[in-house]
Amino acid sequence: MKRDAVAVFGSSQAPPSSGTYRTARELGLELARLGAEIRCGGYSGVMEAVAAGGKEGGARVIGCTIGWFADTRTPCAGLSEIQDSRDLHERVQCLLQGARSAIALPGGIGTFNELFWVWTLLLHGRQDAPARLVLLDGPWDELIDFLGRRFEFGEAARNLVRVASTPQEAAELAWTI
Repeated sequence: MKRDAVAVFGSSQAPPSSGTYRTARELGLELARLGAEIRCGGYSGVMEAVAAGGKEGGARVIGCTIGWFADTRTPCAGLSEIQDSRDLHERVQCLLQGARSAIALPGGIGTFNELFWVWTLLLHGRQDAPARLVLLDGPWDELIDFLGRRFEFGEAARNLVRVASTPQEAAELAWTI
């Protein structure tokens, strides 16, 4: 399978005035600069920001929406294509289709679901997993420390992720495998 995409997860509630939104937009620009197709959830917040940055940089941006939200959310304007999913499992498969890496920014329960789903795929060496998981713009070191102290979270799981401090670093880590 050709792996020319990067999946991006993050908050649907990050307002355009937030640092997370600005970071996601810059990430979209950086991924476009590297030639990546961007796959995101397709709605507001981080998804909208990464799509806008990607579109501005000339990237193809795929929004993996979900039928559950049809009555309450509208796909964002920066998408090249919308692929609708029936459920969460199908949506994560859509997000990871052709993805060489996944990048997670801060978010809520949905973001954590996607983050841990991908982490689990990596931990079990699944063929449908991306090669790398990158964490950007959040208290990720605190989360990893907490998981290590409170849960069955060994070195093998910890080594599957990279923490990036800038959008440029995250894009490079995600693209250069």
